[in-house]
Formats: sequence, structure tokens, C-alpha cells
Amino acid sequence: MSGKISCKISASITLLILFGFLLVTSCQKKKDNPDYYVNTPIAGFSWTGNEGPAPVTVQFVNSSENADQFEWDFGDGQISTERDPVHTFHNSGIEPKNYLVVIKATDSYSGLYQRRSRVIVIQPGSGKK
Repeated sequence: MSGKISCKISASITLLILFGFLLVTSCQKKKDNPDYYVNTPIAGFSWTGNEGPAPVTVQFVNSSENADQFEWDFGDGQISTERDPVHTFHNSGIEPKNYLVVIKATDSYSGLYQRRSRVIVIQPGSGKK
């Protein structure tokens, strides 16, 4: 009879040890994982230099955060991957021309990105060549 009691005690002790191990391992603090702390890129920009008649050379200032790759679309078929590009806009018409400028700011580590667009108005050329 003592064999049956010791088997039950042994099985109970084994279950308690296993339960304790599972409890301890599931409550341990997770190690810092960079994937948990990825910051989503925030795209932003401003510019100077679009005053006066076309052609005008515009300096773009990139204010994006949490990004290390940039793609600019100037709305005239030209693109750039520079951080702070300079671009010349033309307008041979007689009315002001709107260009939709878009920046795509990407975090190369996570692949996350954000686009921001703004309209830039270019005045017609002065007619001088």
C-alpha cells in the first residue's frame, strides 16, 4: 500500500513542480525587442523660393521624423531621393500652375512609410528667355 501512496505523492509533487515552472516562466519580463518599439514615420516638409515668375528654383526642407529614406515626386514627372532636394519648376502658361508635391518617408528597418502632399503654386513665366 505504501507503493500506491508514494506514486500519488510523487505524481503530485511532479505536477506542482511543473505548474510552478510554467508560472515562473510565463511571468518573466520579456526582453526588449526593437520590433515592439518601432516608431511610424511622420512625413513633413516645407519650402522656400517659389516667389516670382517661372522658372523658379525651390528649396525643400524635409521635416520628416523616424525615417531614413525619402522619395519626392514634384508633380511634373521628376523625382528625387535626396533628403532636402532643390527643384526647378516651369510654367510657360499665362495662369498660375499648381504642382502636387509628395514626399514618401520610409523607415528602412521596419518598412513602414507615410506620404504627405502639398500643393505648390508657380506663377507664369515673365516671357523673357
